[in-house]
Amino acid sequence: ISMRQHYKRNQVEEAIFRTLGAQGARVDELKFRLKRLLVTDRRFGTNVKSDEEEDRHFAFFSQKPPGSGIEVMFAPYEAFALLAAIMLLEHGLPQSGVVKVMRRVRKQFEAAHAETLKKDPNKLFDQKAILAQAKPGMIATNNTDPVFLVIVRLTDSAVDPSGSPAAVCRGHEELAAFWKRHSVPGTGMTFFEFVGPMHKLAANLQKTTPVKRGR
Repeated sequence: ISMRQHYKRNQVEEAIFRTLGAQGARVDELKFRLKRLLVTDRRFGTNVKSDEEEDRHFAFFSQKPPGSGIEVMFAPYEAFALLAAIMLLEHGLPQSGVVKVMRRVRKQFEAAHAETLKKDPNKLFDQKAILAQAKPGMIATNNTDPVFLVIVRLTDSAVDPSGSPAAVCRGHEELAAFWKRHSVPGTGMTFFEFVGPMHKLAANLQKTTPVKRGR
């Protein structure tokens, strides 16, 4: 997949539906959720002078979204970010919190996404290699070079004064280090592993064709 290529919204939606195996009423549900995510991201706006990472850039747009009547084009990462956001939503995380997390981790996640798609899927998903690197107590993954999104919490709290409720961790060692640094007894963490969805969505984007506006 070319990182320079951009996709129309119909292509992004179609690729996400395929990746999630959505049909019938499930497609309508996902369309509604995608629309709400985009509206929320747009509504938050941006402030490039802000000290907060989540205020400086959008989660799903490259720049300020144009007004109505002008078609928005999505970069491959932005299509993936929407898929990731849907997955977070469907694990019960609140919509505004999901958008803020995706904004906060955008730089890390975008870099990890680009690096992951450069890797050979045959090696990445080689079952023998996955089993060979497995260690007792290690979180099981379906690939040799996992990318985790870790969320400590989605509400403001004095428990974590760093103000960093989420991070992208590449590999088990980074995940373990983040966990050790931020875990507080009784608070817990939520994490997701995204290498499989990254490659699956990229393949599905290649199968889509843009639809002209008005159809």
